[in-house]
Amino acid sequence: MVSLVWESLKGIQGANIIFPSHVSIRPYSDVDISRWSAGKVLFARDNKIVSGYQDGTFKPTQPVTRAELMAVRRRAAEFGLSARGMQPNLVAKEPSQTFSDTQNYWAASIITQMSSYCSVAAAINAIGSVCFR
Repeated sequence: MVSLVWESLKGIQGANIIFPSHVSIRPYSDVDISRWSAGKVLFARDNKIVSGYQDGTFKPTQPVTRAELMAVRRRAAEFGLSARGMQPNLVAKEPSQTFSDTQNYWAASIITQMSSYCSVAAAINAIGSVCFR
């Protein structure tokens, strides 16, 4: 997931984003500096795109939930706006969607917000929205 976000952010026009070429500290206790994605994870952590888990881990091989993906995509979209010198406010571009499986869920508002920002939370993202640019 972090690699996908990282690749998307690299393409932002007008942004001066510097990615680490090597890592000298572990970004999380379970991400070794020799891991292929350590630099990407460190960049995402340092720019508040990811926050890891409360126990100080990142769990880089664990499957990502829809809620986690939406939280990371929202932060990445906000970062992308800031990197271009804009306010990091995600403005709805279409009506939000209602999902039957998110009531009383910690990420319900994030999922709803992202559905109205660029349809990424929809069951099928048929329009191929890009949320980072």
